[in-house]
Amino acid sequence: MLASHCILQAQTSKTIKPKPVKAIVYLSGAELSYLEALSLGTGTTELIVEGVSPGTDENSISAYFKGGMVIDTKKSLRYPEPPKIYNLDNKYQGFIERITDSLEELEFLLKDCYNRQYTFEKEKTLLLNNRLIKGEFLKDSLNMLKASLDLLRSRLTNIYEQELLIERKLAKLNKLKASLNGRKDYYTLLQQHQTPAIQTEQYRPIHQIVITIETEQAVTGNLSLKYYVASAGWLPMYEIQANSGKEKIQLVYRAQVYQNTGIDWKDVALVLSTSNPSLGNTKPTLNAWNLYYGYPDSYIESVNKKMPMSNYGNINQYPGQLRKDNMTVEDDNNFHADTVQMPVFTVNDNFFRTEYEIKTRYSIQADNKAHNVIINNMEIPVSLAYMAVPKLDKDAFLMGKVANWEELNLLPATAKIYFDESYIGVTVVDPVSTKDTLYLNLGRDKSIVVKRIAIKEKCREQVIGDDRIVTKTIEISIRNTKAIHLEFEIEDQVPVSGDNSIKITVGKNDASFYNEATGKLTWKLDIKPKDSKKIQFSYEIRYPKDKVVAGL
Repeated sequence: MLASHCILQAQTSKTIKPKPVKAIVYLSGAELSYLEALSLGTGTTELIVEGVSPGTDENSISAYFKGGMVIDTKKSLRYPEPPKIYNLDNKYQGFIERITDSLEELEFLLKDCYNRQYTFEKEKTLLLNNRLIKGEFLKDSLNMLKASLDLLRSRLTNIYEQELLIERKLAKLNKLKASLNGRKDYYTLLQQHQTPAIQTEQYRPIHQIVITIETEQAVTGNLSLKYYVASAGWLPMYEIQANSGKEKIQLVYRAQVYQNTGIDWKDVALVLSTSNPSLGNTKPTLNAWNLYYGYPDSYIESVNKKMPMSNYGNINQYPGQLRKDNMTVEDDNNFHADTVQMPVFTVNDNFFRTEYEIKTRYSIQADNKAHNVIINNMEIPVSLAYMAVPKLDKDAFLMGKVANWEELNLLPATAKIYFDESYIGVTVVDPVSTKDTLYLNLGRDKSIVVKRIAIKEKCREQVIGDDRIVTKTIEISIRNTKAIHLEFEIEDQVPVSGDNSIKITVGKNDASFYNEATGKLTWKLDIKPKDSKKIQFSYEIRYPKDKVVAGL
């Protein structure tokens, strides 16, 4: 009984190759989820999950199996065995080997012919250069000459006959050699087409996650596996479509999802999260702020050396900061096929992040390229107004003012603008810096004429006593060349000073708002079609005459 009990409790091993079913994509990184139905016996099972991402963060691995206890999870590698060479074409290999043997024997025969040919050539040269044959001996007799010529004739005839035979044999042997080489190439080509190609991927290591599960009895259930990878993320982008005379704009909220995890995501449930797990999670610590006399640079350098480095790396930046890393972004005007359908989505808010759960399943390849996903397509109530800052730019800008923008769950991103179906340009949607109203820049309007001039007769500089007094009067004119009524907002400014010896007095003006701290003046105007309006403001600067004020 004890032996059988030990056998039942023995550890078993099981290998599975599931595919990711869900991907939570953060601004930087992603969490991949797997779900696999399993049947486990009693005892300890070492479950080997193959085909996971090479960039798996081992600390992030979590596994759950109902009916069993997960004892351990870890990363692992398996190196494949060298591929076996299957001789599916033994008959071709046999032909090739026999032809090779014949070619080797043929080479010896050819060499023998060449050697004999060389020997006959040398003998012929020796005969022809013999002194007796040339008649160089003084005592040559006629009989000796005749005998020499007979020998020469007989031997040369024999040599030429043998050389002719050798040439015929060489011709046959070379013809046979060419034929054998052709047959060898033919069977080699057949062999290459019959033999399965060995891919480089077969040699690459297989990444695994090893999960140790203990069960008290045989059980069937679903294994839930999750882990984090850094080589993925998404970038928000918008498309704003506005039309004249309409009180709503069309806001298309898109995401550019990229991943280079080493595995393709096929038909995964996609969730886009505004969280960023790569940022530090430790609250920064304030150190004592000590003031010293001395040179600022040396003081900062000495204080930085004393402060521990850990106080720098743990400061959380705003999670909406855009990061492109090494992602390859394609032309935004050429969207992938996965942008055709308009997905239904839900928004889940919690303490840490906003999540957009896309109902349509997506397939995203591990190519590190941007794949466009539509998050939302909505109509937003907007009030259109023209704004201008003529001190900095002479053009008027059409602005869309959106109230209750917090409900839209927007992130800082660029937006392409289309007005009356025409491309206007690109603007930036920055809800972080917005307080009550979100301003959307819908582009310049050259048909509105804005001018800003200084009225010379009301601008002067004089010295009275110990003070220098500078007075300036500015006039701004706005002309509405359109056939519609316009709401207009003009911004300008007067200088401000933190030095009590520089006194600034603002003259009479009809500004709708004046911020004494920043010196900003704002006018809100209603301008009728083909009408013009002018506004003026003045200010006086008084300061000691022996001083020079910069920025005037």
